[in-house]
Amino acid sequence: MKRLLYKILPACLLVVGLQGCDDETRYNPLPEAVPLTMAVNGKAFAMGEHLRVDIEVNKDAEGNEVNPNEDFDIYFTAKSGNEDASNLFESFSRIVTFPKGETKIQVDFPVKKEGLKGHKNLNFVAFARGYKMANSSAVIKVSDYYRITMSLENNLDNTVLDGGKCVLVAKIDKPRSIPVRVQITPKEGDGDFYSGLPESLIIPAGETMVKSSAITLALNGYPGKSKELVLSFDSSSKDNPMTEPTISIILKGIDDPNLYDMTKVYANPEEMFVSKTDSWFSGKPTVEMKGGYAHSNAELGAAGWKFDSAVEFHHIARCIDAKPETNKPKGFADATDAATNNMIINNLKYSNLNEEGRLVIWAGKEGGKYGTSAYHCAKTGGAIYIQNFTRIYPGMRIEVKARLRGDRTGFVPIIELKSAVQAKAKNQTICILRNTKGTSITQSVTGGKIPDSKAKTTAMPQADEDNIYWVEFVDEEHINLGINGTTTLSVSKNDLASWPFDKASTGSSVGYKGLFLVVKMALLSDLDGVTMPDGWDSNLGLIDPSKYETEGPRMDIDWIRFYTNSNYKRTADETVNSTALY
Repeated sequence: MKRLLYKILPACLLVVGLQGCDDETRYNPLPEAVPLTMAVNGKAFAMGEHLRVDIEVNKDAEGNEVNPNEDFDIYFTAKSGNEDASNLFESFSRIVTFPKGETKIQVDFPVKKEGLKGHKNLNFVAFARGYKMANSSAVIKVSDYYRITMSLENNLDNTVLDGGKCVLVAKIDKPRSIPVRVQITPKEGDGDFYSGLPESLIIPAGETMVKSSAITLALNGYPGKSKELVLSFDSSSKDNPMTEPTISIILKGIDDPNLYDMTKVYANPEEMFVSKTDSWFSGKPTVEMKGGYAHSNAELGAAGWKFDSAVEFHHIARCIDAKPETNKPKGFADATDAATNNMIINNLKYSNLNEEGRLVIWAGKEGGKYGTSAYHCAKTGGAIYIQNFTRIYPGMRIEVKARLRGDRTGFVPIIELKSAVQAKAKNQTICILRNTKGTSITQSVTGGKIPDSKAKTTAMPQADEDNIYWVEFVDEEHINLGINGTTTLSVSKNDLASWPFDKASTGSSVGYKGLFLVVKMALLSDLDGVTMPDGWDSNLGLIDPSKYETEGPRMDIDWIRFYTNSNYKRTADETVNSTALY
């Protein structure tokens, strides 16, 4: 009898076990996360309007339609910096349940109908525990009205040099169905400082912006070195008042005219160097250049500087990467070592050699990280790739014609020479341009250790326009830096505790010889260890990513030119690529 029970018992247990598994499969499926995307119906909202948020289920990795097999909660927050901003809405749904089996829900957040004053930029975030959500945060602007903001185009500091020009810009967050006029009135007694100041600007119906023609500002014999000018504005629409009723402009006298004058380097700075003709050059100023030609500037030519090479960024085949999906420049490689925990380097996405013939590099935001562009050239290794068109040794002068654009708060445009030896990359640096704040330009020479350096910061009110930034690696003991026709900083071997700028120190046993040139946008927090305040990037968040190239923080470069003098020495084994990139 016992033997019979022992034989029957396992079979019974198996049946019970199978029955239990079957019930669990049919009635208790395990939750499976589905991919989600958040989308909002705009970036700017005024009193009485509705922020509508769509949460949608995406297709899975194989492209199949999926839907959730459980109810789950989505959590919403709206903050201005660290401050909770949910009180800007009539009602704010902090937790919303996404129903099982659905593929899309919409959540309504009505903005208060009255009582708001001014505007706030908010970071609106959605979160679902255990679920991945694309575009889960959005920067939005909530205002009492759609106000009109006045600014100077490409001029963050509102500073204009004596005799210089500026352009007034009137901008509204959303277009109106009727034109809106902005009346412009200079402060009493200031009228004589303007030439070409319009009485008003009209934002056309259906448009969000209008620009004035160029306005010339001049001190006209005013005895002071600078003058604060004030313009007042008045909107024709009570529903579209001004963000600020006035704007102050600093009209600055010129202490050193050479500092702002590119013609002190080239008689025609717009003239492009060409190695051979192309139809793209038709109607453009050009000059044929060859290695060994003396610098066209009489003083620089007399000093012995002769043409070596150039990257002119012409929008033609010989200057553009052959891959069809990109307008990356030939002669440059991706400086992927510039990436950080907070910054992604993606030159395909954040740079462009445009039809004007300029290399534009910019910064943007993707997900929780920032994206930007970083390139290097002349990083000569064992192989002679196209980027190895020269070697940067003592006896070389490098000139860069560049301009800085957009709100660069927190983003730092940099052009520098670095050691090709990776272990020394943070040292042994010659910085041609670093723009940390406003329109101030820092140039420096750093020795073998970070504190071992000399630097000069120059106020450049017109940094948003083209300037020529240059370095003369004169010989093994002297380095000069400058802007346009002025030498801003001279550093000699005796000025630093360590001097790794003789030719022998710029090479290594692994084939890298000479310094190399880097152009990039960096994060201030990564460079200087600064903790940025909450909301510092809110203006960036309000820019459509498709417009980062023209509206975001950016630097664009017209050309980079290399000259050598008699101190420049290259041995027979230090060959370069002979492809002309101009």
